[in-house]
Amino acid sequence: MITCIPTDDGVTVSDHFGRSKQFLIVKIEKGNLIEKNLIENPHNREKDELVGHGSVLKVLTDNKVTKVLCTNLGPRMLDNLGSLKIAVERVGQNSRIEDVLREEATKN
Repeated sequence: MITCIPTDDGVTVSDHFGRSKQFLIVKIEKGNLIEKNLIENPHNREKDELVGHGSVLKVLTDNKVTKVLCTNLGPRMLDNLGSLKIAVERVGQNSRIEDVLREEATKN
């Protein structure tokens, strides 16, 4: 499973998916963390919000993301992710990425 977690500091989950500075892309297999990649959120470079959505969705599909773990995201992005069959799971505000990943690994 390949999961995307929005973050501003690499330690905690960002409060809002689309406004995060970065995305942590994580590959988990059989409960083990296989790979982590921290990438810039391309939405921050775009002036047009719709273009920004497209660039974020491209990053997710290019990285074969199957799940997003986030605190909050807008309804349009939620629909976009659903149309791509990318699952969304909400986590608590100020969640530590380390804790979220540990919990996620136990599900696989």
